[in-house]
Amino acid sequence: MNFAKTFFASISIMITLAYIFNIGYKYIFQHASVRVKYGLTIAVFIIGGWFAMLFGIRVHGVTLLDLRFVPSIVAVLVFPNPWVIIGISSGIGVGRLFFGTDLSAWTGVGNMILTGFACAALHIWLKRMTWRFVWKSAVTILIVNVVYALLAIFSMYVTKTMTITAYWNAIGVYVFPVRIVLCALFVFIIRDFQKEQLRVDELRTMNMLLRRQTSELRQAKRDVEEKARELLQASKYKSEFLANMSHELKTPLNSVILLSQLIHDNDEGRYEGDEVNYAELIHVAGNDLLQLINDILDLSKVEAGKMDVNFEQVSTHELVQLLHQQYLPLADQKKLAFETDISASVPVTLMTDALRVNQILRNLLVNAFKFTETGSVKLTVRLEGGAKAIESGQPGKGRTRTWNLASWGRHAARPIPPQRISFTVADTGIGIEPEKQELIFEAFRQEDGAINRKYGGTGLGLSISLQLARLLGGSLKLKSEKNKGSSFTLYLPMKPPVNPAEEVAEQAAVKRTGK
Repeated sequence: MNFAKTFFASISIMITLAYIFNIGYKYIFQHASVRVKYGLTIAVFIIGGWFAMLFGIRVHGVTLLDLRFVPSIVAVLVFPNPWVIIGISSGIGVGRLFFGTDLSAWTGVGNMILTGFACAALHIWLKRMTWRFVWKSAVTILIVNVVYALLAIFSMYVTKTMTITAYWNAIGVYVFPVRIVLCALFVFIIRDFQKEQLRVDELRTMNMLLRRQTSELRQAKRDVEEKARELLQASKYKSEFLANMSHELKTPLNSVILLSQLIHDNDEGRYEGDEVNYAELIHVAGNDLLQLINDILDLSKVEAGKMDVNFEQVSTHELVQLLHQQYLPLADQKKLAFETDISASVPVTLMTDALRVNQILRNLLVNAFKFTETGSVKLTVRLEGGAKAIESGQPGKGRTRTWNLASWGRHAARPIPPQRISFTVADTGIGIEPEKQELIFEAFRQEDGAINRKYGGTGLGLSISLQLARLLGGSLKLKSEKNKGSSFTLYLPMKPPVNPAEEVAEQAAVKRTGK
């Protein structure tokens, strides 16, 4: 009964020590460096072997059961360096001298040193095997127990403490299987602890990476916000500068234009032919410069959200007729056919800003006439969307369909697109290559440098037209093919948008900041 109590007390103490090591490693050593953790683990293994000797079961000075070699078994499975295994076993063996320095103690030291070399050789052999951890553990436990039992028997033979037969019959036959079971138990405990530590280390590493990435993202966000503020501030300064300079530039420029016009008219006959021609050149150049200033000012106002729009009822027929009358002389001058076509379904009036719509269409017509040498330019107005678009299957077509109960079931669930009016300016000019069709809507950009040199212009017209179309709640689309003409379509809603200036300013800010 006393033997059983001592046995279970020793096992409980060993398990408690393993648990204490687990707690200490998890909460005390977790912030230490890898080198310090490595050294502490070696020290804990050696101290664990000492405690196994201290609480081992002895009868009349003979050690019946201790697990001093268990740290060596675990070291075979955990540590990558065989010399560390030898060092752990030798350190445990030196601890035997704390309990005495007789011949039995020195043989105990020698047994652990030899066990360490056996474990190191076993470690080197197992590294070449591709077995699972369970099989490596079983082989290690069995071999080390056999080696340690043989060394214990040899020690008894040297010290003449007990005969080999008496030891094996009275003690070894019981102790050997118990050692194997207990070794397996402690290896399982240590293995479970190792897996947990690996999970904890992985989680800690992931948390560290996440914190680092979060910190980098916050810093990047601050940088982007700072850049956005700088861009908005620069845009504000630009708008204020252009607004202030527009008056300063327009005042002397208008004077130049007016005086050149007076010289060109030459009502009183004061000027000769060359002077009149020079005045005409000055007048044309002044008007071009004034148009450029107005375009830049309009673009900056739209991007800053300061462009005012006045929605009112506008007559579509009068709008188209005015444009036809305005550009018909230019068409006759270039010997181009200029036609306008208004569909019968187009409403008489449209709620929009007549000034801005006229500005967009004038820009489109100017480009159409500029880049068309032969052929025609046509302005077409159509009503699109609504129930008619569903009936015909195509927007803008007048084809009808007979409705019945069967067809109603198929089409009732389809959403009805909102009605809108399209203004299409089509020409037979030089056209635009597909890969460059997005480019021409950017400010100061044209299809290539040769276009600018041959036809002139700054490339602001389409950019302003696109911004104004968005300001009116519409859009501007392009269909073109190189050397086969272009077709620009302005889509305008039947009802004016809500806060159009804020929406366009927000789109411009997103484009500038890239957010």
